[in-house]
Amino acid sequence: MAKEWIENLAEEVKQKNHEAAEKFDRDQHYAGVIADRGKEFFVALVVDLRENIDALRRHLQGDSTAAETGVQTTKADEVKITRARFPWVDARLVHNNDVILLDYAKDLGVGGDTKMDRKTRTYAFQVTADDTLFVQEAFADAPLSFATPEDLARHITELLFAA
Repeated sequence: MAKEWIENLAEEVKQKNHEAAEKFDRDQHYAGVIADRGKEFFVALVVDLRENIDALRRHLQGDSTAAETGVQTTKADEVKITRARFPWVDARLVHNNDVILLDYAKDLGVGGDTKMDRKTRTYAFQVTADDTLFVQEAFADAPLSFATPEDLARHITELLFAA
């Protein structure tokens, strides 16, 4: 038969650590959801970005602001977005575990130094209580949330190509 003090200690451990254990289990579950569905989200994001950029290119065709614009998959988890001028854009979008990183430089003119004036945006995967996956800007005072890859693709397209 167990000693009474062991039973008391076990009960104390249960009471004091129950909430932390539940939070740990929940966090592990959410990490699994992100690992399972984060890649799908990124692939759909790239498809939506391609569609946005192709549509932008079609709408500018024949105008003096038309320029070579491209989306190039450089690795399975990395895409390069470029535009030659008006605006000049050099961007890299990377899926890295539980975040999507956007590293970019842009200029209203015909080119710039790809190493100067770069900006980075981090979009962290989040999971709701009902296992819905979404991304949210990290390190922002008032972070924006994006429920779908299409929403994030629109945001990135506007970020890169708007004046």
